[in-house]
Amino acid sequence: MSNLPSASWDLLSFLESATNYVRVAGGSLLALMGTAGVVWGGVLLIKKLMASQQDQTSWAKIIGLILIGGALMVGGFSLISTIAAGGRTTIEDLGGGMILLGLTD
Repeated sequence: MSNLPSASWDLLSFLESATNYVRVAGGSLLALMGTAGVVWGGVLLIKKLMASQQDQTSWAKIIGLILIGGALMVGGFSLISTIAAGGRTTIEDLGGGMILLGLTD
């Protein structure tokens, strides 16, 4: 008998494994994209500071790249998951009758 854990070959185990794999791979991709955003924002910042009036890159774009890129670099999948959970709460509140329309008979 092997010391390896036994693997289940049912559909539910497959879907759980696929979900975990996509979560890890997607989180790593988000962290990579965040790192690229921070690096590119830094390059644009230095370029804007060193260039004359010819540079048309906006300060908002540079700051957005650095801030959002940094958040994704550090947070990855957990950051996006937290944002999505907030959206889920909002949708549940809307679907649960939390909105009262001022309708009178």
